[in-house]
Amino acid sequence: MNIDKHTTTWQAVTQWLQDRRQQCVESLINGSPNDDKLRGEIRVIDDLMADADDRPTREPLPDTDY
Repeated sequence: MNIDKHTTTWQAVTQWLQDRRQQCVESLINGSPNDDKLRGEIRVIDDLMADADDRPTREPLPDTDY
């Protein structure tokens, strides 16, 4: 995934994701009838943030025979 993490759009998305994750964690701590849904949402947020942190892998250079 190629995400330019320096854009204002991505910074706004990141802030929203962090805020939403915190809300989900607080709901779990306080007790909620939707614990499984909240855990799933936290997992998706964590996965998205982790994918954005991954560095794209470079394609290997072709072999040369000179």
